[in-house]
Amino acid sequence: MKRVLIVGAGRLGKGFVGETFDNAGWNITFLDKDPRVIDELNKHHKYTVQVFRTDDIIMHDVTNFNAFLTDDNYSVMDDFLDASVIMCPLYPEDFPESGKYLAKCFEQQYIVNPDKKMTLICLTNKNHIIKDIEGYYRDAISSSEARAWFDTHVAIRDSIVRRSTDAETNYATDIDSTAVASLLIQTPLYNDISDVEWLEPREHLEMLKDIKVFTINGPHATTAYFGFLKGYKTIPDASADPEIAALVNAVHDVTIKAVMLEYPQITREALTDLEYLPKAKNELPDSIHRVAWDPIRKLANRDRLMGVAHLCLKFGLDYTPIAKAIACGLAYYAPDDKASVTIQQSLQSQGLLATAATIIGLAEDHEITRCVAKHYTDAGYSIQQSVSHYGK
Repeated sequence: MKRVLIVGAGRLGKGFVGETFDNAGWNITFLDKDPRVIDELNKHHKYTVQVFRTDDIIMHDVTNFNAFLTDDNYSVMDDFLDASVIMCPLYPEDFPESGKYLAKCFEQQYIVNPDKKMTLICLTNKNHIIKDIEGYYRDAISSSEARAWFDTHVAIRDSIVRRSTDAETNYATDIDSTAVASLLIQTPLYNDISDVEWLEPREHLEMLKDIKVFTINGPHATTAYFGFLKGYKTIPDASADPEIAALVNAVHDVTIKAVMLEYPQITREALTDLEYLPKAKNELPDSIHRVAWDPIRKLANRDRLMGVAHLCLKFGLDYTPIAKAIACGLAYYAPDDKASVTIQQSLQSQGLLATAATIIGLAEDHEITRCVAKHYTDAGYSIQQSVSHYGK
């Protein structure tokens, strides 16, 4: 039986990746650096995923797994050597640490079975970082022979996540997941995954990922940040608000125009197919807290909103809706979201213009920076207002 190693046993790792491979009959191994995540899995010897499909709701108990902590003894080594596919549902900033830890595993794989090929698939919304990720793993391998083997026997591939997965905490063993669209995976792959549902190899993934992040994640983030400011807790409730819907539609409309100009090789039909996600049956409403999480990353230069802003400048399109959405993001606050706390602290200590410039990665006198600051001010946003909105 084939084995998959899942590096990162949080919501996405358990609720999507683990559940999907379990359905296909693979042996599953989880690896995580958080003791509580691993302790909860080993304590219960199972976790439950409520899977919302288009036509049914399925309660899936996953029991066929091993779970290891990233300990100094490398307890995971035997399972690593047995695995052919490695799935990494990690934040971009976690990949360097992952590379350092797994380097010893790759070195051992080279020693015990140098003919084996492996595929490592990255599940993160950030694009254009696969070369960096390859470097994190390769550079951490100490042996030049093992590095040469790694170059020819390990495929590091990107993916496009189109499935929301949520739970009360990262270590929770009761998870909700929506199964309506496949994970799109960069080709070519070194290992066969054709027996696993919801995994779909695709060419031109880097281009498609840019488009997906712009067309899906940008409007989604807009809904969350504006929805927070209007006191909503869920994405559906926020989406039903006419004022929020108007801004989200404006963001989407200018995004589509910009994307069609930047990528003339993609048709409108193909674009619709990429961004259209069927509605799941009786799906639990997605939380604003989950979608809004980490505004520093989501408002960053070239990400879901700022990437479109740059295209608007390039093609002479009106980026006002994007600037309004970013202003909403600057006003977002949740006490357990370190990024949002950092933004509020910066607004207080550095001021609006300097904070906006730092977050979106442009100069203070750049027209987009000034436009964002103007909409923040015109809307009457303030640190006190952001804090007061939390908990309503």
